[in-house]
Amino acid sequence: MTRSTAARRPNGRRLSLAACVAACGAFVSTVSAFAQDRPTHRIGFVAGAGGFPKMAVTNQTFFDALAEVGYPHGKVLDVVFRTAEGNMSKMPTLVKEVLDQNVEILVVSSSPGCAAAKEATATVPVLCISVQDDPIKAGLTTSLARGTGNVVGVHSYLADGMEQQLGWLQRLVPDLRSIGVLYNPGNATHVRQLAEWSILAEGRKVKVVAMPVASKNDLDPAIKAAKEAQAQIGIGLLGADTYALRKEIAEAARAQGFPIAMDTPGGYTHMGGVATIGVDIVPYYRRGALEQMVPMLKGIKPADLAWIGPDKIDVRVNGDVARAFGVQVPAAVPVD
Repeated sequence: MTRSTAARRPNGRRLSLAACVAACGAFVSTVSAFAQDRPTHRIGFVAGAGGFPKMAVTNQTFFDALAEVGYPHGKVLDVVFRTAEGNMSKMPTLVKEVLDQNVEILVVSSSPGCAAAKEATATVPVLCISVQDDPIKAGLTTSLARGTGNVVGVHSYLADGMEQQLGWLQRLVPDLRSIGVLYNPGNATHVRQLAEWSILAEGRKVKVVAMPVASKNDLDPAIKAAKEAQAQIGIGLLGADTYALRKEIAEAARAQGFPIAMDTPGGYTHMGGVATIGVDIVPYYRRGALEQMVPMLKGIKPADLAWIGPDKIDVRVNGDVARAFGVQVPAAVPVD
C-alpha cells in the first residue's frame, strides 16, 4: 500500500500538499506578524508626580518625543510605570517594584528618585530625567561630561540660579526685605537649598522665612506664619513634591493674599500663580528623550553619554494676579 502525499481533513477529504504548505505559511506569517506587534523594549518609568498614560506635561513631552522618532509606547516600548504622586518617601519602594519587572532601562524623575535608583542597582542603565540638584554635589556622578557607572541624566541646576532668582524677586518686589522659602522638610535637597538661600539672602540684607510644606494641609499654616514674620513674597523650591501641589499653592496664596512664585514648570501661572522663576525643564525632558534615552535603547551605555543641563533662568508672570498682589511686572517678561 502506498502512502498518500495529501493530508486527510476531518470530513474525509484530502488536502493537497500545496494547500497544506500554503496553510502552514499563512500560520507562520500570522505568528510572525503578532510577534512584530509586541513591544521590543521593556522600560521602567518612576515619576515623581502624575499618572499614566494621562501624564504631567513633563512626562508627556518625554514620551511624545520618543514616539516621534519611532519608539511609541505599546508598539515598541512596554512601559512599567509607577508614580509617587509627590510623596518622595515612596521612591525606594517604587524603584524596587519596577526593577523587579526585569526592565532593560529605568527612567526616574526627581532628585530623590535618582538617588533611590542609584542605591537600588549598579547594573540596569538609569536615566535620571529631572534632577533638581547639582548632580555632582548630590553624588550622582563625578563629571557632567560623562555619566558615572550606570547613571546619567538631565538636571536643572545652575551655579548662579538662586542668585538670579533672588534678583528677579527684587524686581517683582522693590525694597525687598524678607522672603518666604517654601520647601518640603522631608526632601534632603530642599533642606540643603534652604540653607543656601539663607546664606545668599543674608548677604543681600534680605531675611529668609522658612515655609515647611509636606502636604496641602501645611499650606495655610506656612503662609500665615510667613505673613506674620513680614515676608513680602514667597519662592517655592523645585521638586516633584511641590510640582504636585502647584495648583493648591496658587489657590492658597490667592486666598491668603500672599504672593508665591514657583521654581517649577507645569503651567503654574495658568493655574493662578503669580510667577514662575526658574528653569523651564519641559524642553529638557525632550532632550533627555532624544539625546540620552534613544542612544541607550540602541545600546549606548550611560557612561558614554553627557549630562544635560540648563544655561538660563526663565520667568513668566500672571499679569492680573501680579497686579492684584501689588507685584511689579518687569518689562520684557512674558505675561500670561
